[in-house]
Amino acid sequence: MPDIKEPIALISDVHANLEALTAVIDDIRGQGVRSVVNLGDTVGYGPDPEACIDLVDAACNVTLCGNHDYAVLYDSEGFNPIAQKAVDYHRHILRPAPVNPDPEAVRRWEWLGNLEPMHERPEFEAMHGSPRQPITEYVLPSDPEMDPMKIADIFSAMSKQIAFVGHTHFPGIIEEDSESFLMLSAIDNHYAIDPQRRAIINIGSVGQPRDRNPKSCYVIFDGVDVTYRRVEYDVERTTQKILANPDVHPASGLRLREGR
Repeated sequence: MPDIKEPIALISDVHANLEALTAVIDDIRGQGVRSVVNLGDTVGYGPDPEACIDLVDAACNVTLCGNHDYAVLYDSEGFNPIAQKAVDYHRHILRPAPVNPDPEAVRRWEWLGNLEPMHERPEFEAMHGSPRQPITEYVLPSDPEMDPMKIADIFSAMSKQIAFVGHTHFPGIIEEDSESFLMLSAIDNHYAIDPQRRAIINIGSVGQPRDRNPKSCYVIFDGVDVTYRRVEYDVERTTQKILANPDVHPASGLRLREGR
C-alpha cells in the first residue's frame, strides 16, 4: 500500500457534543494533522447541533452522511425513544422557517442535505455504516463470530483494502477471514496495515463513546499505520447541558460519564 501524502485524521459520531468535538479538533491540530474526514452523525443525541455543524464545516475537509443526519433531514423510522427525541429537537431548530428563513439556518440545512454517503481515496474507502449499506448498516463487534456470512458479504462489497466506518461507537478492527474483533486493548491503540489482508476499521465516537471509556475516540492514518487517539473533554459540562434541556433525553447525557 503506498504512503499517503500526509496523515489524515478520521472522526465520527460527534452527535452534537461541542465540548468533545472542540477537544478532538484541538488534539488533531496538536498532532500537526491538517486533513480531517468526518464519517457522519454530526447531529443527534447531544445539545449543540448548530455549533457542531459550524465547527465541522470549518475544520473537516470531508463530511459524510450518517443515519442521524439523514433522520433529521428525512425520516427517523425505527429509532429508539432516546434517539428519536433528539432527532425531533434537532429537526425543529435546524429546519429553516418557511417564511423569511434565517440565512444561517438555510446554510446549515443545505449543508446537511449535501452530505455524501461515501468517500474514496486510493488508500481507503470511508462511510458511516458499512461498504454494503453506507449510512445505516451496523458492523458489530460480535459479527465476526456470530454472523461470519454477513462479514464475508461486507468484505465482498469493499472496493479498497481498508474501509473506515463508525456508527456503532465501538472502536476496533475486523480483519478478513478472522472470527474475532480486535479491541483497542489488544492492539495497544495501534494497528499496522497488512498489505496482504483487508480490514474494516471502526474509528469509534467523538461525542458518544460506547466502549466503557468516556474519552472521545478518533484515528490518525498515515497510509501504513492506524493510531487511535483518546481525548479527554469536559464530560460533566455536556451532561449538564443535556440534563437542563427538556428536548434531549437525559440518558444521552448520563451515559457519557461511563462511556456507554
